[in-house]
Amino acid sequence: MWLAGLAHVFRAQSAEAEGRLDPVRGDVTATLDCFARAGDCWGLARALPLRALLRQYDGDLDGALADLTEAKRLAREFGSLSLSDETFIDLRWIDLQVRLGATVRATEMIAATRERALRSASPEMAILLDAREADLWLRVGDLDRARELVESAEAGLSERFPFGGHGQGLVGAVRGALCLELGDGPGAEEALGRAYAAAVDSKDMPIVAMVAVIVAGLAALYGRYLDVAVLLGAAARLRGAHDRTDPQVRTLTSRGRVALGDARFAEAYETGRQLAAPTALTRADPARLRRAAPPAATAFRRHHGRPPSLGR
Repeated sequence: MWLAGLAHVFRAQSAEAEGRLDPVRGDVTATLDCFARAGDCWGLARALPLRALLRQYDGDLDGALADLTEAKRLAREFGSLSLSDETFIDLRWIDLQVRLGATVRATEMIAATRERALRSASPEMAILLDAREADLWLRVGDLDRARELVESAEAGLSERFPFGGHGQGLVGAVRGALCLELGDGPGAEEALGRAYAAAVDSKDMPIVAMVAVIVAGLAALYGRYLDVAVLLGAAARLRGAHDRTDPQVRTLTSRGRVALGDARFAEAYETGRQLAAPTALTRADPARLRRAAPPAATAFRRHHGRPPSLGR
C-alpha cells in the first residue's frame, strides 16, 4: 500500500512539472487514499500540496489553504519533511494568502520561513524568499522595497546559482515585473530574456508559464493586447490549467478584454491555449516582442508617467 502511494505521488509530481494535470488528479486521489490507509504522515504531507495546487487552479482557494495548513501541521508534528519540502509548502501558502488578499499574513510567514531557513544554514532558501517577498511588495506598490529584495536575490544567485533554472527563472521574472512597474520596457526585455532561458532550461513547465504571464505584461506595456491574450492562453497550456485567481492574470485579462472586447480576447486566449506544447513554449519567448515598436507604451509614459500596475 505504501509503495503504491509512493509511486502515485512521484508520477503526479512528474506530470505536474510537465504541465499535464489531467493524470495528476487521478494520481493525487490514489496517493492520498494509499497513505491514509497506511497511516503514513510523510506521504500525506507530500501529497496534500499537490491537491492544494489542483484546488487553487479550480478556484477553491479555501480548500487549497486547508490542504496546505494540514500538510504543515503534519510536518510540524511528526518532522516528516525536509527543510526544502517545508519551505516550498510555505511558499505556496504565502502565494495563497496573497491571492486571498491577506498580505499581512503573507509577510509574517515570509519572515518566519526566512528565519528558519537561515537558522538551518540554508541561504539558498532565503534567496527564494527574497524573490517571493519582492513580488509581494510589487503587488502592494512599494517599489523601493521590492527593488532592494530583487537586488539581494540577484546577488545571492551570482554567488551560489541555486536550483539551476528554477531560481534564475523566478528571480528574473520578478526583476522583469519590477521593470514593467517602472515602465522600463528594455529592462524588462533583458530580465525576461534571462528568466525565459533559465525557465526553459529547468524543464519545469509551470515555471515557464509564470514567466509567460510576465511576458504578457510586457506585451501590454507595448499595447499589443492580442499578444497578451495569446500569451495568457499559452501560459495556461504550459501549466496545464487556467489560473484565474492569479492577480496578474486577472489584471491582464481585464485590460485585454477592455482593449479587444470579450469575444476577440477569448478567441485569442483560446488560440494560445490550444497550441502544442513546443509551440506554446516558443510563443512565451519575450524576444518575439522585440520586432515591433512600442508606440503605445511610449505615449502612455509621456502622459501618465508609468503604466498601471499589473498586480493591483
